[in-house]
Amino acid sequence: MKINGDGGANTNLSGKPFEECVLMNFEPDQTYVIGDKNFTYVPQDKFVKVMKAYKDPYWTHNKKPDGALVSEDRETVILIECKHQIVAGSVDEKLRCGPCLLEEYKKLYPSVKNIYMMFIVNEWWFKQRKYEIPIEFNRTHGIPVFFAKQVGRKWKIHIQKRTNKWTIFPALYEVDENEIKDWMTKQVLQSS
Repeated sequence: MKINGDGGANTNLSGKPFEECVLMNFEPDQTYVIGDKNFTYVPQDKFVKVMKAYKDPYWTHNKKPDGALVSEDRETVILIECKHQIVAGSVDEKLRCGPCLLEEYKKLYPSVKNIYMMFIVNEWWFKQRKYEIPIEFNRTHGIPVFFAKQVGRKWKIHIQKRTNKWTIFPALYEVDENEIKDWMTKQVLQSS
């Protein structure tokens, strides 16, 4: 998968293109075989509607992952969270909240037997030493963090409007799809 992130002061300017490119190999409503189950890819904007019948009515708020794979029997859901960071800000803090976010999905959808979550992050930013602790914390709670690695030598420039400070960041990334598929298959087979 190639990722072409566009920099900008607004998270959506770099984060949204990152999500779309990381998840571009998944087609909405397409069936995927993972382990011994059939899954349908559900994009962020359809997740709440698809899962409506499985949500605990006590909770009035909705959560939407960047993407999800939902098994045909609705017993297993794999949540995909993509985080792209190019300057200091709140996106990197979301990585520290993985176990809490996973627990929230489990409370919102108590009839779903197995809910798993993964993060896909840009290596260029998240390979900093300060993220080793939150990445390991997520892993100890069963939430892997996969890295999108720089491809080629193209760079982009992000100019922060308020401070006129600029940052150069990679323009293209790729993700090890086999590593992700292996993890998903292991989770599904263990829960079958």
